[in-house]
Amino acid sequence: MVMVKSFRGLRYNPEKVGSLDSALAPPYDVISPRERDELYEKNPYNVVRVILAKGSNDGKYEAAGRAFSEWIKGGVLIEEDVPSIYPFYQQFDDAGDGGKRITRKGFIAVLKIEDFESKLVLPHEKTFAKPKEDRLKLTKACNANLSPVFTVYSDPEGGLEGSIDDAISSLDPVIDVSGEDGVVSRLWRVSDPGVLDTITTSLAERTLLIADGHHRYETAVNFRDIKRAESGGADAGEAEYVMVFLARAEGEGLVIKPTHRVVKSLGPLTVEELLDRVESRFAISRIPIDRAEDSMGHEEFCIYTRGGDFLYKLSPKYLEGEPFESIAVFKLHKQLLGTHVSDDEGSVAYTKSFSEALDMVKSGECEAAFLLPNLRAMDILSVVSAGEKMPHKSTYFYPKILSGLVFHRLG
Repeated sequence: MVMVKSFRGLRYNPEKVGSLDSALAPPYDVISPRERDELYEKNPYNVVRVILAKGSNDGKYEAAGRAFSEWIKGGVLIEEDVPSIYPFYQQFDDAGDGGKRITRKGFIAVLKIEDFESKLVLPHEKTFAKPKEDRLKLTKACNANLSPVFTVYSDPEGGLEGSIDDAISSLDPVIDVSGEDGVVSRLWRVSDPGVLDTITTSLAERTLLIADGHHRYETAVNFRDIKRAESGGADAGEAEYVMVFLARAEGEGLVIKPTHRVVKSLGPLTVEELLDRVESRFAISRIPIDRAEDSMGHEEFCIYTRGGDFLYKLSPKYLEGEPFESIAVFKLHKQLLGTHVSDDEGSVAYTKSFSEALDMVKSGECEAAFLLPNLRAMDILSVVSAGEKMPHKSTYFYPKILSGLVFHRLG
């Protein structure tokens, strides 16, 4: 059984911090060195000083832990009087839907940590040792979850989302900020016992998909196990839980952008020879570059090579009963990459930007770009429910969740 519940969050005190906008930051793993410097200067309490502290070796974790502790002692961060959940809505323009303004709805709560063997919480990506070691040292230093793990649940009728809409309809947001990218982010605090009970009950029988934050989730598992060992195997208290953001899989705002593949070389093949090899499986058409992003179905992908003002769009002629073959990134990897074109490490570059993928080819840096459509959360759920993983670097949940909205103390 999945256990999602409210918690007494730590939040920034506007009287100490000033503009909350100046204290927030993107997730740590998308912040460049230049952006980190800018965020450091933006506000002495900017969350980057904790999630991506400066320093050498383990000194950076000590600096983060020291800053976090001082912020609590100095009233920069204040703990809620009562357990709450935190609805977090982000409004943005969906470029893939003609620029339509849409809202991704979800809420921040804490989740009882489940081992993957229970199949109640499902990953879709591989993780790596170094990032987990980094986040574990930071968790130990701060004794807190600093950013939520992004999770997805299925609720076709939208009943839970509707209940949260009703709960915040008469409340003012505690955070209301607009980013340079045009994304408007709003956070509310809800402590109504009836709403909290509805959330716990509604999600008890669900399965959750980890959308983003795999390393943070596995770090939470490791931290929980450390705390259990320290207490002789007893319950680890708040360390039994991890802070999560939960969004509905069927929600209109759950946009999952692709990560495009760009190859340095097609090997001995020309693009025409490559297309000849797969024409029995794909209907191949030429489309103008400016139509590509809007015209690809979920099972289609495009190829761009130097010297043209068009792309080749590949649409499967038929489905053969292979698992997940209606998902474009699976079709690409099964039929071309790794089969007719090398996907060895170093031969493929990855980018979330459609225009950057094209530019890498136009500049001569690479020979061809394989351009993919948006994904659907239910497709990813079908993959992980079958015990499979998505191909490496498949998903990019947009927009990213801001860091610094709320923190979860672990003891």
